[in-house]
Amino acid sequence: MRDASFIAANMREADFNEIACLWKNWDTRALGVCAVETAVRGKVWSVWYDGQPAAAFGFSHASAFDPDHWQAWAFGTDRFKRCVPLITRHFNELRPAVERECRRLQVLTHIEHDIAHGWIEALGGQREGVLRSYGRGGEDFLLYAWTGQGSCQL
Repeated sequence: MRDASFIAANMREADFNEIACLWKNWDTRALGVCAVETAVRGKVWSVWYDGQPAAAFGFSHASAFDPDHWQAWAFGTDRFKRCVPLITRHFNELRPAVERECRRLQVLTHIEHDIAHGWIEALGGQREGVLRSYGRGGEDFLLYAWTGQGSCQL
């Protein structure tokens, strides 16, 4: 929680624009709490770079009533790019467990966060559509997902 709150307080502009527009009252500490408290058990991590937390990522339950429907998320400081190779390797190592435990994995991303879109697509996420006016200020978001017969196929 401490790492996620630190990263949120020092978040890169693209991640801030994507996440803060979803909150009525933006609070970096609350984002840290949410990252940990909504996480699928054991599926939240932080990455340190050069002695400081630089990225937070994980899987949260996307639905209170469907434990097999997850949402992937990540945010970071300006050093996030340095963490992408490690996060990508970790994500790929988790594929068998996610495919067993998750029926649907999704990602919501600000329509202008094109760097995130490329990364998600490289990881195999399929673009499903546009969520019009999803942000509190009318911002549009894209929905990506990994799905399969009975389990996620990453």
